[in-house]
Amino acid sequence: MSLEVKNLSKKVKSTWGSGEFPPDKPNPFNALEDNTRKAIVVLLALNGPMTVKQISEKLDLAPSTILDHIRKLAEAGLVKEVEVPKKQYKREKYYDIDFVVYTEEEEKKLREIIRKYADILKETARVVFEKALDELAPWFENTLAAKHGFTLENGEVKHLVWITLNGLIEIYLSEKGVLVDPLKTPKRHFLYMKIKSN
Repeated sequence: MSLEVKNLSKKVKSTWGSGEFPPDKPNPFNALEDNTRKAIVVLLALNGPMTVKQISEKLDLAPSTILDHIRKLAEAGLVKEVEVPKKQYKREKYYDIDFVVYTEEEEKKLREIIRKYADILKETARVVFEKALDELAPWFENTLAAKHGFTLENGEVKHLVWITLNGLIEIYLSEKGVLVDPLKTPKRHFLYMKIKSN
């Protein structure tokens, strides 16, 4: 493994997603287990679009090795071929990432900017959630969970109620066009990678 591959692959902090992966395509998480592929994705995120030759020079690896990894990343829906305004040669192919990559610093700034909106929602969410739990009490007594000793005070049960409430809000926001359900996209999932800021 080249030094550049090692350094770039270490920049990956986390990868997560929402939705489902098509059974006829490679799982993106599996594709990203390889350090060279991680390095390619990080390199493209920071400097893309790039050609196989440019990537191979930057990572100090043979173009054939890079091409093999690019194919695997493309099959998993992580990179795509893109058009660029100026090509040195007509037949050059440029590749770029095809999912959201963000830095720790960008995440920090995102949280900073939207915190005031979260503050507005927090108290309302708490009141609504507590009212929902109160209203669920008579119904819950006859549930399968209750028969096995669970109560509405149990953390697992509260989490189920919260996830259900959140899911209904997401459906509403999707219907209003504010959010997009990942299952209703061509890929059927959203994928995200957080990388170190420097």
